Amino acid sequence: MPITGAAPIAAPGWTAHKETGVRIVDCDVHHSFESPEQLLPYLSKFYQEHLYDQGVHFAGGGYPNTPLRKTRNDIKDPGLKRRDFNFTLEFTQRELLDPWNIDVALLTGSPSDIYGAAGLPDPDYGAALCRAFNDYTIEHWLERDERVVHAILVAPTDPAQAVAEINRLAGRKDTVAVHVPLSTAMPLGNRFYHPIWEACAEHGLPVVSHIGGGGATGNTMTPVGYPTYYMETRMARPAAASAQAASLICEGVFEKFPTLQFAMIEVQQLWAVSVMWHLDFDWKAIRDQTPWLKRLPSEYFRDHIRVGTQPMHEPARPEQLPWMLDMLHADETLIFCSDFPHFDQNDPVTVLPGISDHMRRRIFADNALEMLRMPDA
Repeated sequence: MPITGAAPIAAPGWTAHKETGVRIVDCDVHHSFESPEQLLPYLSKFYQEHLYDQGVHFAGGGYPNTPLRKTRNDIKDPGLKRRDFNFTLEFTQRELLDPWNIDVALLTGSPSDIYGAAGLPDPDYGAALCRAFNDYTIEHWLERDERVVHAILVAPTDPAQAVAEINRLAGRKDTVAVHVPLSTAMPLGNRFYHPIWEACAEHGLPVVSHIGGGGATGNTMTPVGYPTYYMETRMARPAAASAQAASLICEGVFEKFPTLQFAMIEVQQLWAVSVMWHLDFDWKAIRDQTPWLKRLPSEYFRDHIRVGTQPMHEPARPEQLPWMLDMLHADETLIFCSDFPHFDQNDPVTVLPGISDHMRRRIFADNALEMLRMPDA
């Protein structure tokens, strides 16, 4: 039987044996370009000149992240032109796919390099940049390694152009999802976005929503304004995911599109428990406001929303981990995400220690394969 899953990795307190028969699907593998100029061949002449003369116009984060930018110091490659550019296929193969025996890697772009296109004030330019990045991904990644698969990046600011991009690429075998960054001008359940979700449902593609992107100018990162430090910004992620999940459920998106699934990644996990519990409690009291909901909100969540494992916040007391996973309904909702190559990436050996074989297969493979409609991967 061929070896699948994690390769032997020596870590304190861990054995270094290979696992057999355990597939690993990584639903958050970042990739990018070294310079925006690499998108020029995929743009029309008008936008080539615009990019060359004016740049991409992405808003800056404004928060110092970590030393040497955002990627792990121990996997820096001094031979690369930029010490922080660790997003090439070759680097990903050497540092992630090969040593960890990753079976399927879902490419999710880079929050600092391309997500801003989804929220540019000029929706035509945003759509053009998304199309260019998708074509760049096809040529430089998808056509060179069958282990990597693609989530079509679209700019939700113009649903018509987003639908056109989905229709253009949905027929590719290596295209398995649609990517909409989590920061948006309106909550994702708003009917403005429904044409995008309709196209996803028609093509059998789930939506992957990663933290970051472009909301409307003037949006604050938290409900109480702008935080001072990068660490604080990370605490705002569960709030954003909670709001988006509540919007999708309460606006009836999953009643309208009953086959649609929606993954929220790099937003932690425990927020999902409070959303399910809180929505169920309120629905029982004030469900006359959402008469189209025919089931408990938590049932919609468990059927339609998936949550990434990274960053995985395991409890300090190991005996509490099974309780946490049970509250999350993790065998239904949780999908493995490494967040490669960021400084806080997870690996498939040291994350979620001691879980059952059934839970491991659900989290590391089956939940994602079912969401991505890849049963034979």
